[in-house]
Amino acid sequence: EVSGIYSVDVTTTVEGRRQVELTMKSTAAEAYINSLYWAYITMITTGFGDIVPLHIAETAWCIFSMFVGVIITALTIANLQRTIGQFDAARLNFQRKMELIKIFMQYRCLPKDIQDR
Repeated sequence: EVSGIYSVDVTTTVEGRRQVELTMKSTAAEAYINSLYWAYITMITTGFGDIVPLHIAETAWCIFSMFVGVIITALTIANLQRTIGQFDAARLNFQRKMELIKIFMQYRCLPKDIQDR
């Protein structure tokens, strides 16, 4: 039975006792890359879908593509936030100018019907 980066061998001795032996099925570098893949897929919430990398090269490519995807998503959200902030800044600038005009009209004692326009 294969579980993660280890191969699990369960045997039964003559006395009836079960003996479990863990054997690392990959090198330390491959185990590290697989661990990074698990960490990224968990943090990015891509999920544990049916399509999984089978080789180390595929795993490295998945890590890279998820990292690029996160950067693109972050840049898109930052751009949207900046754009919405600029719309809001224009509205606030307009409201500030309108308040200044109201104060000016009251200071000059203009008739109420002109102030309300």
